[in-house]
Amino acid sequence: MSQFKPVQFYLLLCAVLLGWSFVFWPTLQSMEKIWQDSDTYTHCYLIPLISAWLLYDRRELITATPRPTLLPLLAVLAFCSIWLVGYIADINTLTHFSAVLSLQLLLLSLLGWKLGYQVAFPLFYLIFMVPFGDALNPPLQDITADASVMMLQWAGIPVLREGLYLTTPVGQFEVAEACSGLRFLIASLAIGAVYSYLTYQRWWKHLLFMVSIVLFSIIANCFRAFFLIWIGETSQMQYGFGVDHFIYGWFFFALVMFLMFWLGGKCADPQPSPEPSVHSVRPAPTLLVFSAGMAILILSFGMRFQINVTTTPDQPAVAQVPAGLVVQSGTSWQPGFFDGLQRLQAVDDFGVQYLFAQFGHKQDKGELIGWKNNLYQRRQWRVMQQQLLSVQGKPVAVLELRNSSGDFQTLAFYYRVGTRQTTSEPTAKWYQVQALLLNESSFSEVRAVLFTSTLADLPSADLQRALAQLEVIH
Repeated sequence: MSQFKPVQFYLLLCAVLLGWSFVFWPTLQSMEKIWQDSDTYTHCYLIPLISAWLLYDRRELITATPRPTLLPLLAVLAFCSIWLVGYIADINTLTHFSAVLSLQLLLLSLLGWKLGYQVAFPLFYLIFMVPFGDALNPPLQDITADASVMMLQWAGIPVLREGLYLTTPVGQFEVAEACSGLRFLIASLAIGAVYSYLTYQRWWKHLLFMVSIVLFSIIANCFRAFFLIWIGETSQMQYGFGVDHFIYGWFFFALVMFLMFWLGGKCADPQPSPEPSVHSVRPAPTLLVFSAGMAILILSFGMRFQINVTTTPDQPAVAQVPAGLVVQSGTSWQPGFFDGLQRLQAVDDFGVQYLFAQFGHKQDKGELIGWKNNLYQRRQWRVMQQQLLSVQGKPVAVLELRNSSGDFQTLAFYYRVGTRQTTSEPTAKWYQVQALLLNESSFSEVRAVLFTSTLADLPSADLQRALAQLEVIH
């Protein structure tokens, strides 16, 4: 049995961390930019420090020595492959999770199963570095709006809900993304996970506490939204929407955390005692595990540079304007798509608006499918009905939109990647991955047409004419 050599092990551990950082540097930069730009994820800066502190705080319970194993490296290889697909498709969720999970598995491979088990939570806690949860905003907004309407009616305040807008006798309130409670929920989970780890030993108590954190966070945010509207209503908008808006938010957060920790402390388990370490499996040679892990990182690094990345101009070129269209600027329709290769926003003699934007399958900046590119302003318009048409055997989506003022619009659109056409954003992403892996010399496009009418009032001939005109743009 080989003797544990601390100096050699720590040097190899540092080398793995440096290699991992080098390979996943673009992903780490992407994560840090989200931490910096969004208040929801500011706490992510503290996660590695908290993880290190947990290791130090429980150092007396760590009795095992490193016994490297090769098995976790198979999962590292799988996650590196997923990361490569996410990198090609510019899907941050895939790249962020894959990068962090790869780090955790690389460390587990060097530490071995027994030592990995003893430091499992500090190792797992690194997952909170990933800025996840944005997809929860819409359902959380709906829950908050529903609960606020219900409580306002209980309080005797008449309220009309139109999508995410709530109208009372005093004014109109929007349940915006900042009001969804996601920031509250994510921070509660990060703090609650540490508290649960330090307080409980039984798995069912961990699970019960974390489920309670989620439920209490959502309920507390609903009460916060209701009280803000109630305060604004009863004070004739004198209070509730100035600096005190943030004070009330932090007060509710602190109150919920205090109540959860106070109640949770009533069921605390006795602190664990150090256990003697027993090993029954012969470890793999440390240098072998290190070499295999570094080989996977080097392979991932090399594959990244095989991807053809399109260099984008500072401003997209103006696409050729076909006869019958006039370039339009300063319009109320603001779909984005400004960071591609070509772009055209135009209008015809009938007042129908057209959008064409061309992108590389993967660009050094910007992307076809991204949060900055929306074919309609989701905060102002909601989908009343939708249809999926087949035009010359290719799919076209048609949406009827309505805003809080009662205005209607009809939007028809599709994405085209090379010769493949779809109305689905995830499918368009997958087509881009295929095009890059097959090294196709083609482009990705979005084409859309907007009518200022309802879907029911839109003649089929007008739609067909507009779609035919849309095809002429290149």
